[in-house]
Amino acid sequence: MQVFKIRQDGFKEIRNKMLLRLIPMVLVAGAVGIGIGTINKEQTENNVNVQPMIITVAIFASGFGIYLSVRRQKALFESYRFIIADGVVMREQLDTPKISIQFNDIKEIAKHKSGVFSVKGRDAASLIAIPVQIDDYQQLEAALQQIQPIVLKDQVPFMERYQSLAALATVGLMFCVYRVNNKIIVALSGSALVALLVWSFIKIRNSKHLDNKTKRSAWWVVLVLVFVIAVMIAKLTGLGDLQKH
Repeated sequence: MQVFKIRQDGFKEIRNKMLLRLIPMVLVAGAVGIGIGTINKEQTENNVNVQPMIITVAIFASGFGIYLSVRRQKALFESYRFIIADGVVMREQLDTPKISIQFNDIKEIAKHKSGVFSVKGRDAASLIAIPVQIDDYQQLEAALQQIQPIVLKDQVPFMERYQSLAALATVGLMFCVYRVNNKIIVALSGSALVALLVWSFIKIRNSKHLDNKTKRSAWWVVLVLVFVIAVMIAKLTGLGDLQKH
């Protein structure tokens, strides 16, 4: 049996990349959230301006959230194990479903431009990604080559390339649904947002690559979905205008 683990301090190599991707997304989402919740000035002339307080709380909450997220990702990443034993390859990770693929069921072993290896089984769920930060990298490559010839791939996977863009698109669509009053824009952006949220919920719940805590947190997507649909109905039927009068 061969067991490959993440090398010491391997998380440091991906931490900065993760922060560079996470922080702008959180800042944009926070700005849009504040924009959605901001009441028009003409409606708040005699009220106390609470926006500075909201912004301060949002900054501290975002910072604390990023800290907790990085800490949890570190624990998950460092718990990664890739095992080759008795005609089977396995991936084990903290609080995450184990993936096992028989040698006979392996369709492809690929080495990507980033140095990441992937082992693909017969179905979409049977996919093991092996990070470049794995210990004994050369030994692992030799072991995989013995199972099956490794295919070299230069292209970055589609979802990996556009993951951040999809998150920003979600924030933009949500802004349109909540802040725009044009019914055509609300209908189009709302429909796209509902489809995106439903797709995200299904993918998260069915994924073998996400930990159980992340899967449980996906139920918040359902709550967001309900609010989005409620706002769409109110704007498209004119109920929102009736409540203002």
